[in-house]
Amino acid sequence: MSQSAPQQPQGQGATTPSQPAGASEPSGSATHGEATTHGSSAGPRPSGAAPGELVPAASRTLQPRPQPQRPWTSQDYVWWNTAQVLTAVRAGFKPNPVSPVVDPIRPTHSGEVILGSCDGEILAFKRGDNSSYQPLRGFFLAGGAAGLALMAAFFGGQAVVNSRRKRRAERDAVEKWRHLANARLSVSTHGIYLGTSDGVMFIGYQQIRECQVTGVGEVMLAATNEQGNVRLKLRGQWAELVMVIWAALFLPEHPQLVGRSWLPGDWLLHARAYNREVDTSNWP
Repeated sequence: MSQSAPQQPQGQGATTPSQPAGASEPSGSATHGEATTHGSSAGPRPSGAAPGELVPAASRTLQPRPQPQRPWTSQDYVWWNTAQVLTAVRAGFKPNPVSPVVDPIRPTHSGEVILGSCDGEILAFKRGDNSSYQPLRGFFLAGGAAGLALMAAFFGGQAVVNSRRKRRAERDAVEKWRHLANARLSVSTHGIYLGTSDGVMFIGYQQIRECQVTGVGEVMLAATNEQGNVRLKLRGQWAELVMVIWAALFLPEHPQLVGRSWLPGDWLLHARAYNREVDTSNWP
């Protein structure tokens, strides 16, 4: 399955959430690494400090950067970009596309932004295609010793075929997640688009009733609309992004969002080791 490389940060420093056009930081706010000058409105000069001396902002606590414990991979870029989108959505900003490859899909809603596209797979919880077992029925008429031998060989072969088909049918009768179709998965600010050989299906975040990460690059979701209900499992590079945006908009108390379990346990520290801090101050 081919996958597009996720958007990489422009520099090695920490980034801020994507902001809508014209958005700016509040005046007077301190940014990372800024310093205040004595005599300004930043506050009284500490005792012993000379006039005009620069004093680091008291709210900033410098900590040594940890040493990398493993390489930074393409999957790390996916998680890093997904984390940036979460920070932007929680701040009320419109996130920017995170993938260099975005399929040319006409948005469904005004102001909608397609954030990323990738190859994917759709799975459905169902029985297999061979769950209805029908044993082969043959008729053979022969006479004499040669005919009896041929008939025994024929029915012996039929028994082997029937036994194999029966075992396969028994396996297929069990409901489990099974491949349904290959697809192009596009994630937007308003929902997801699934492109298959039958066309493009849109599922809005407001239609999703349940969504959770079930593995790296894999989510399970249940959605409903006026036509009915659907329960799918999606596999693709930007699968976690689906859960993150949906939960941030409609279920901020989602256990995986609050517990940050959609990321590896030490991933935020791992990102910091590579000078790619993530602003989690507004995360649940």
